[in-house]
Amino acid sequence: MEAVIDIAILAVMVIMVRKNIHIGHVLFACSVLFGITHQVPLTKLAALTLTSASSGSALNLFGSLYLITLLERISRHSGSQSRLVTGVKNLSGNPRFALAALPAFIGLLPSPGGARFSAPMVEEAAKGVDISKEQAAAINYYYRHIWEYFLPLYPSSLLAVEILQISLNSFVLLMVPYAIVTTIFGLLLLRNIRPIPKETNPHPRSEAWKQVLEGVAPICTIMFLVLVFNVHILAALSLVNVAMFIYYKIGWKAVWPMLKASLEIRLLYIVFGALYLRDVMVISGSIEQLPGFFTSIGMTPLMITIVFPFSIGLLTGVSIPGITISLPLIIAMTGPDNLLSMASLGLLSNILGLLLSPIHLCFIMSVEHFSANFAKTYVKLLLPGALILIFAVFYSFII
Repeated sequence: MEAVIDIAILAVMVIMVRKNIHIGHVLFACSVLFGITHQVPLTKLAALTLTSASSGSALNLFGSLYLITLLERISRHSGSQSRLVTGVKNLSGNPRFALAALPAFIGLLPSPGGARFSAPMVEEAAKGVDISKEQAAAINYYYRHIWEYFLPLYPSSLLAVEILQISLNSFVLLMVPYAIVTTIFGLLLLRNIRPIPKETNPHPRSEAWKQVLEGVAPICTIMFLVLVFNVHILAALSLVNVAMFIYYKIGWKAVWPMLKASLEIRLLYIVFGALYLRDVMVISGSIEQLPGFFTSIGMTPLMITIVFPFSIGLLTGVSIPGITISLPLIIAMTGPDNLLSMASLGLLSNILGLLLSPIHLCFIMSVEHFSANFAKTYVKLLLPGALILIFAVFYSFII
């Protein structure tokens, strides 16, 4: 019964979005609906609004989004963002490469709101080519997450290594094929985009490289500070923003408007809605009851390995809960001979679930930035997602 209610609420969410209701309102309303249908007291739902908005992780996310938005505005004001896109285009001679490469590069830094930073770059790269808003939003979202299967920078990867008790090298080798096929199947999103002929490129490669290096320097600096010196992401973003203000000699008359404009209440409200829905789902205890439901309807261990992690990813839009809850179950269901094959399939299913989750923050922000149609953007992800899952099943039998 719990699973039926969860699916019904997701359906209501999609219907509300298709009615062009503000996504923040949709998320908040569905959070309350979820709580009521799962018998969470109204007083607890009310108290949770404050908890969801003021927790350390929420404040960190809000701060990161604000500073990322500010970084994007500085890059746009200084022209470095436009030059980066031009440089990538000129080096490849193909806008499709630029459209996929830019969000993929930003995805190397698993910072909350990364899709919000790459979206303007994709928008810039899409200028002059025949591409719909939905296609641009789907490309930005999809290629932002190709590293999530194995990259040690993602907490979910480190958590999986700890639960499975295997070496990080073994984990990376196990999961890298998923990233490769995800990149390949993503080419379906790049169809019907005409490349720029290389002979029309008037810029020397040295100039293109200079443009690219200038554009990626802020992100590389942030990654260096976070990974090498263990600087907090908020501090790293702040330092880079200040450095860019100084480097580009941006006066206070321009700085103050950017500081104000970067506080996008609409975006923060959407993020709060997603966090609130996640927290309501956790306190309801619904997720923990899913394995019993799947077993009761006669699903095999293989089917549970696919469906259970996928469901958690789909319902939460994040990877940590699915890994924390589903991996121990998969370990208990499978013997040592099949552990890695089933675990990799479970991990893939969880990531695929969050990739197809309508409440995934990066998806919501991509749709919001491009003012794209929610349903039309979502549908574009289904075929690559189905192909990834088919590959995963075959891969699990040959490991």
